[in-house]
Amino acid sequence: MIHHWRDSVRTTESHHRLYGRDAEVARITEVATTPEAAPLVLVTGPMGTGRSAVLHGVREALTARGVATLTLRMSRNERDRSHALVSRLSAELGALQGGGAAGRPAGGAATAPSHPDIGHQLTAELRSLQVEGRQLVVLVDDVQWADPGSRMALLPVIRTLAGGCVTFVCAYRPSLSDPAGGPASMRQLRAAGLAELVPLRPLPAAQVRALVTHEMQAVPSASLTAYLRESCRGVPGAVRAAVEGHRRNGSLCVFDRHAYLKSPDMPPELPSEEPLVEQVRQLGGLAWPVARALAVLHPLGGAAPGLIAQALDVAENEVREELSRLWAEGLLRHSRRTGAWRFRLPLLAAALAARLGQYERRMLARSAVTSIWAGDATPPDGYLADQLATAGRFVETGRAAGELVARSVEAMLHNGSSAERWLRAAVKLTAEPGAHTQALLLHASTCYIHHWYAEALESAWAVISTHPDRVSSAALLEAEMIYVISVAATSDTSALANIAQDGWRSLPGGEGHRSIVRCAALCHLDRWREADEHLKATHAAWSQGEAIVAALGQFLSECVAAALGRMTAFDGSVADPTSWRLWEKGSRHRYERLSGLNRTLLACGELDRANRLLTDHELPSNHRPVPDEIVAHCLAGRWDRALDLVRMFLASDSALGDLPSHTMMCREASIIFVCRGRLTQARTVLDRARDEQPVQLHLTAVPESELAQALGATEQAARVIAEALESTAERGVVLGTDELWLSMAQWELAAGNEDAARRCARRVTEVAEQLGTGRSRLCRLLTTAVAHQDTQAAAEAVRLARRRAQPYELAETLTTAVRHGLADVALLREAYALYGELDALLPRARLRNLMRARNIAVPGRSETIAENERLLAILVTEGLTNRELAVVLGGSQKSVESRLGRLFKRTGYQSRVELVSAMLTGEYPA
Repeated sequence: MIHHWRDSVRTTESHHRLYGRDAEVARITEVATTPEAAPLVLVTGPMGTGRSAVLHGVREALTARGVATLTLRMSRNERDRSHALVSRLSAELGALQGGGAAGRPAGGAATAPSHPDIGHQLTAELRSLQVEGRQLVVLVDDVQWADPGSRMALLPVIRTLAGGCVTFVCAYRPSLSDPAGGPASMRQLRAAGLAELVPLRPLPAAQVRALVTHEMQAVPSASLTAYLRESCRGVPGAVRAAVEGHRRNGSLCVFDRHAYLKSPDMPPELPSEEPLVEQVRQLGGLAWPVARALAVLHPLGGAAPGLIAQALDVAENEVREELSRLWAEGLLRHSRRTGAWRFRLPLLAAALAARLGQYERRMLARSAVTSIWAGDATPPDGYLADQLATAGRFVETGRAAGELVARSVEAMLHNGSSAERWLRAAVKLTAEPGAHTQALLLHASTCYIHHWYAEALESAWAVISTHPDRVSSAALLEAEMIYVISVAATSDTSALANIAQDGWRSLPGGEGHRSIVRCAALCHLDRWREADEHLKATHAAWSQGEAIVAALGQFLSECVAAALGRMTAFDGSVADPTSWRLWEKGSRHRYERLSGLNRTLLACGELDRANRLLTDHELPSNHRPVPDEIVAHCLAGRWDRALDLVRMFLASDSALGDLPSHTMMCREASIIFVCRGRLTQARTVLDRARDEQPVQLHLTAVPESELAQALGATEQAARVIAEALESTAERGVVLGTDELWLSMAQWELAAGNEDAARRCARRVTEVAEQLGTGRSRLCRLLTTAVAHQDTQAAAEAVRLARRRAQPYELAETLTTAVRHGLADVALLREAYALYGELDALLPRARLRNLMRARNIAVPGRSETIAENERLLAILVTEGLTNRELAVVLGGSQKSVESRLGRLFKRTGYQSRVELVSAMLTGEYPA
């Protein structure tokens, strides 16, 4: 069998797995192996669409069928060498005839024939193969670089192949002179039915997603997939370049095998040799500087060519000639109606703009700004502000700063990254002291809203330390709160402790301000009892001050009291939030009020009350801050949506200013991870809660105990609960202890300590009386039921859990009641279904054992087998050893080995490594 694949053809692209090209490969392979089919297949598509990869796929498919291949790749410098392609083909075929070509490295000893008509010689060689009945497919890559003489010489050669056993497959990048249908010679063959065109279309979203998953070994988020589709237009080479470029500049982040883009407005860092960029550079002449200038100015439409001409100091008609060349190469689009020039790939525009020097970039920005200000061009939204920020002092600074601030105020909520960049520029441009301070405060607020606390800290401190007299008292208090919360969010515990100890006394703004700031610092240090005492001691200072101080003091007082188990004031505010002093001041203060109340309700497990609060006051529930939205989704059983938000948040290393929100988010995420068998990931999230922002960590004790129990560390599981209860007692915290007492009661019963379990029941009853929440009542009923074997309390607990309509909570309640013999075993079917809806594989697997022990049939045998295998595959992917697998699954190591063997046999994977890879890329069969 003849088999040539020269090193020169082993491009980077051909090593990549094909995505979305299976149909094209199959079609080409079929044509190439059908004698009566066309003797020429022309594979077309712009750079990056996968022409080389398709040829590689065709070669592999042909090899699998036992068909011989010969492959050549043309280079740019061969387009001016007479008969270069046919000479190389003739030499290779001559070597084949002599039997010595196979395996010869590129540039081997074969030489071109000296016959004056190489085309005739090539035809004779191919006819010889046909006479011998030897099937051959000639694959020619980058045939657009073939010289005209070779193209014309191939025309009669290919005509002679009709109905024979030799086929040419040529990959071709079209241009204006040689369009998608190929050069004139090949179009003649198509017209005669001797050539077939196979255009490579852009990849659809599903294939882009598969490609990125393969490249990153992580599933891209929906927003990342959409961004890559938009910026790369479905071109595989561009998608790979963008992924690698974003990896290089650190804007792509991965958490839990899911990929997210931190900053879509940060262009990818493409290498200088990137083919997409090199295609422009190699055009020579003015094409390179014109293309780079257009990368900045193209949003100005028809005004761009004139501005480019001014910037490059050349005639406008020269610029237009170069733009036409770029268009002819398939790099640009042109609108005859508007005169606008656009890049076909937005990625290319970003890459070219990134290759401008700072001075060049600022000069182009100045040209854009000047044109817009003069009314000669109309920019899209945000473009002027971007160019003002880039131009800096190259334009009139007063006007620039004013426009930047105005645009930032409009964008600070929905487009934080742009607003932050614009405000940073405005701060540098503003000379007037008052305006400068206002820009600093806006910058601090924007960064705070979007969780960029290091930047918020710097700007807020600048306002507090140097310009407190240039802002209103309300604005100063805002800066002080941003400052202390940002100190907490950046984990500067020593600075936070210093504020709480003595630093608060030197803050500007009066005693009311200082009291509020110290209370916030104490809360973020998890010193709730001290915060409560401080608020009581300074009540006169903050309650009788200006409205914003009194309102914020009231809010903090309610939240601190709720954490300590005094719910009266908080419940009153939930019933009527409009009584707050700032309620009538506008939507922003109403949003802050409702968000704060909602957050505490979620911490209490009161999802129905939280939703009702927002609905009653016309704030959609999906307007919650992201951490609170995560908790709400978890409680409501929307676990997939919750995990997507968790991954996105944690992947970007976002910190939280409200530290209890971070703890609650990590708690809910770890519950999901444990239930879905993601034990290593659960440990990662719990460690993050403890190490990064450790406030109210007793909220994570229950999932941490569940994790330890799953791994067989029974003593540790019980100790985690006991230590959490000791910690809350020391700090005086009551909120969240209801679940701890319920868990402790079950541990005491398991150890045979019935009296201790009854003491737990008494303690949880006290907590329930203090908190008065639905969750605390549920915990009281369940603890009473298990400690006293009270079937009536168990039945009431089930009814309450149904009314609360939180799927995981209900499933756990049903399971607990039946496990302790306090309810009808038929309830296990309902719990099993609820766990199934949550995809809670681990509780479902345990419940199957309980159902069999209680003679309850487990529905769906084939479904059960598939689910067991999927859980096993997940646990293997988590890195568990066979011994750990046996503990988690409740079997022996021998049974685990047997199950793994059956899994490998059914799926075809040969090892753990292959199985893990399939899980990472989503290829494991659902």
